Amino acid sequence: MVSEAKDVVGTMIKQGIEPDVTYNILVVAHCREGMVSETEDIVDAMIKHNIEPNVVAYSALINGHCLQNKMDKARKVFQLMIKKGCAPDIFSYNIMINGYYKAQRIDEAMELFHEISQKGPNPDIATFNTLMQCMCKLGRVSSACELLRKMIAFGQVPNVVLFIFVEWFMQK
Repeated sequence: MVSEAKDVVGTMIKQGIEPDVTYNILVVAHCREGMVSETEDIVDAMIKHNIEPNVVAYSALINGHCLQNKMDKARKVFQLMIKKGCAPDIFSYNIMINGYYKAQRIDEAMELFHEISQKGPNPDIATFNTLMQCMCKLGRVSSACELLRKMIAFGQVPNVVLFIFVEWFMQK
């Protein structure tokens, strides 16, 4: 299916049709299939055709790198996104925070959290859930409690995922 989509883009270009949205769909599809290096080629082709990737395309590529535990590459794409004037949304930040968490690079996850806490976008329930789970697994319960206080201060309400995790953690 991904190769068929690439063929469609090729046909569009030959017919003089700008495949701007189609490129973004192609980026997402390739990343979902774990084809990150091919995704980078697509992004390069977009830029070559004067089509700037949007937040969805950049976030998909960042997520692809995170899923392969290539956090340095993910960070470079994240920084490129900002440099190109494409503002990351909370979903983009959550991808990075979750990637750092899974790569056990907690300090970097917390740096991003502090950045969005001060500059925006505001952290959401997924941001807090990820970080609180991380802190609990590391035995840093007081840090998790502080995050819970911050979550409430940001107007976020704990959800069932958080309660289930806390219940599981307390039983350990």
